[in-house]
Amino acid sequence: MKRNAAVVALLSAGLCVGLGACGSHPTEGEAGTRGVPDTGGGGAQSSGGATSSGAVVGTGGEPGSGGGTSSGGMASTGGTAQVGGVMGSGGGTSTGGVTSTGGTADSGGATSSGGTTPTGGTADSGGGTSTGGVTGGTTATGGVAASGGASAMGGETGDGGAAGSTGGSPQTCPVAQTPLAAGNHTTTLQHDGRSRTYILHVPSGVTGNTPVPLVFDLHGAGGNGRQQQQMSGWDAVADHEGFLVVYPDGIDGYWNVDDTCCGTAGSEKIDDVGLIRAIVEELSAQTCVDSQRIYVSGFSNGGGLAHRMGCDAADVIAAIAPVATDLRTQPCNAARPISMMEVRGMSDSLEPYEGGVVGPPGGQYDSPGAQGSLQLWADINQCTGTPTAMEEYCESYTECEDGVETDLCSLPGVDHGAYGNALNFDIASVAWRMFQRQPMR
Repeated sequence: MKRNAAVVALLSAGLCVGLGACGSHPTEGEAGTRGVPDTGGGGAQSSGGATSSGAVVGTGGEPGSGGGTSSGGMASTGGTAQVGGVMGSGGGTSTGGVTSTGGTADSGGATSSGGTTPTGGTADSGGGTSTGGVTGGTTATGGVAASGGASAMGGETGDGGAAGSTGGSPQTCPVAQTPLAAGNHTTTLQHDGRSRTYILHVPSGVTGNTPVPLVFDLHGAGGNGRQQQQMSGWDAVADHEGFLVVYPDGIDGYWNVDDTCCGTAGSEKIDDVGLIRAIVEELSAQTCVDSQRIYVSGFSNGGGLAHRMGCDAADVIAAIAPVATDLRTQPCNAARPISMMEVRGMSDSLEPYEGGVVGPPGGQYDSPGAQGSLQLWADINQCTGTPTAMEEYCESYTECEDGVETDLCSLPGVDHGAYGNALNFDIASVAWRMFQRQPMR
């Protein structure tokens, strides 16, 4: 717990208000190796001071074993077979795709003798259909449905959607690919004249023969991919649900949010959007990445880049989940409506929930605040009506163009370091449930 709390506060101390102007940036600033990142004049605070090993005691606690589930757990409605249909290893269907009495789903999801599928067509070897949609790939061992979404590793359909685009055809995986070894893999690639690094986390069971979702998780200002991996809890969710997670490293600890913020990344207009695209391309050549289920989350400055990916890469990214920051990239010219879930601490002392002028002198900007950011995305996504309650602490515009959703989770009493909060609100688990509901549309 001390280790994860230290990491949270270290990143809080090193950010230029997460998204604030970055007239200077820390020298490396890794926890426990090179000391605490410089705040860049941003006045970033921790709530405990630096430890002798270079970490900082921060707010909150550890996510608990890498991020256990909260408010509903990992699996919810839709995870078991119904009306006599027994779920095989990952192959149950949801709305419209449950086998009828006497039908038993085998390990691939096809109905056995006596089982017919209602409303939506015949079940194929890649999983049952749902109200007209065909699954985007064969199911895989261990797929668990959550909130009506798709299962792990490209499994079952949910809530009328498909693992591919709605109503589309199953994704075909390349033949005879070498399975990725389970565990963490640090990789370097050349992009835009620079060597860029990232950690790839692979759960067990990724065969390369089944489309697998991909989640990017981006670190905060002054941090790195390893620190983000240690505190966000995405590994635990990925291991349970069977998807890949990538933790890239920014330039000198920062991401380019809007070609001005932050550090070297902003001042030199580093093409971080292009970096994410390049990693997607590289991994897609190595294994069967589900092209309809590529997602981006991120903390603080990394959350700012998650917002930007929604604006600048909606042709590749299915949905985004920024944490501890609001939409700063303006204008935001998203190529299509794209689902977004923002998670904000209501007691954030670095980027206030209410918004306003934030950042150090010489690098200030006007933040729209959490509710303002929600409304900006509601306008981008052409949402109508008013937000309704969903997950605990969350509200959602559900009447948006193309069936996307636009969400805000407001955590009372939580500061900037939102992971491992006292509310037991598991950010990665809640974000994943939204991701499952929202493939590329």
